[in-house]
Amino acid sequence: MATVYLPVEATIPGMTSGERATAINAEVWALLRPTSLQLPQDTKLLYIQITHPETGQVAIVGDTTEEIYINPLADLTELLLLLPEVPQAEKDGLVMFIDANRGSSVPFGQLIPSTSTQLTQVEAEALGWLPDPIDP
Repeated sequence: MATVYLPVEATIPGMTSGERATAINAEVWALLRPTSLQLPQDTKLLYIQITHPETGQVAIVGDTTEEIYINPLADLTELLLLLPEVPQAEKDGLVMFIDANRGSSVPFGQLIPSTSTQLTQVEAEALGWLPDPIDP
């Protein structure tokens, strides 16, 4: 298991880091369970999110080795709109990768854009993402 912390920047006008993180997280969930198949009682997010206690920035916490099923009905339109900093060639590559793997699974780490900051737990702790342990 390789835990990864993905701090999300507020790079889209009108969206906070938290709003963008939630939207990205929901779109990753939609790869497994497209919105058209989701029920009202279904979960809407795949991964947990944490908020930096000092900056308020939000990070998605995932596992790079976790296998993500790509539903044949998955639609990347909204996810790609949420990634304006990702070069078009990389977006095109992601579309081809997803299309080639519809109906099968891929490691989550292969879905993380090269432009994303990726932190290990040690790095996240050092940067203040995680509160200090509580003494018993």
